Amino acid sequence: MATSEAASTSGTGPETAVRVRGLHKSYGELEVLRGIDLDVVAGEVVCLIGPSGSGKSTLLRCLNLLETPQAGSISVDGFTVTDPDLDVDAMRRRVGMVFQQFNLFPHLSVLENCTMAQVKVLKRPAAEARRVALANLRRVGLSEKADQRPAQLSGGQQQRVAIARALSVDPDLMLFDEPTSALDPETVGDVLSIMRGLAADGMTMLVVTHEMSFARDVAD
Repeated sequence: MATSEAASTSGTGPETAVRVRGLHKSYGELEVLRGIDLDVVAGEVVCLIGPSGSGKSTLLRCLNLLETPQAGSISVDGFTVTDPDLDVDAMRRRVGMVFQQFNLFPHLSVLENCTMAQVKVLKRPAAEARRVALANLRRVGLSEKADQRPAQLSGGQQQRVAIARALSVDPDLMLFDEPTSALDPETVGDVLSIMRGLAADGMTMLVVTHEMSFARDVAD
């Protein structure tokens, strides 16, 4: 991925949710990210588009340290991600991520998938975690599936559960890594509809996507 910068209406002031400067990431001799600059303002939706292998997902994964960059600086929601003394868990509580593969726990129910992080990471009481989880499952149209296991759901339904799970920890930023790429064509629209709703509600979002019509419609 070549150097790029998203336009920001407020520069690098306090409303900037994501600030990346001079980001480099290599795998051996393969340099994937070459001096990336990026600003995302709070409430903005930015779509990352381009051919496979150009570094889109790598950039997204660097933002919450699923990948460690070799050089550059990253600030996310007030956290300096590239600071060696960063409290990674505290930063990740503010960032939700939805992957290509749904990454749901197969041995847990849909509801349990959406409450686990709330109870174990946020230390919410179980009753409150259940209330929040059910509210988010209703938001994605799956409250009636709360007691089912992921294997009982379609791919599109599992991805909607993954979105509900990410929303249940009340993130300030949502990262979507090609969330529709593993779905059947007839289920893609359901997931994109949920994401459109999040954008309309003002959620700050960074989306890696090949859905060009979605990018045109939703991205700032």
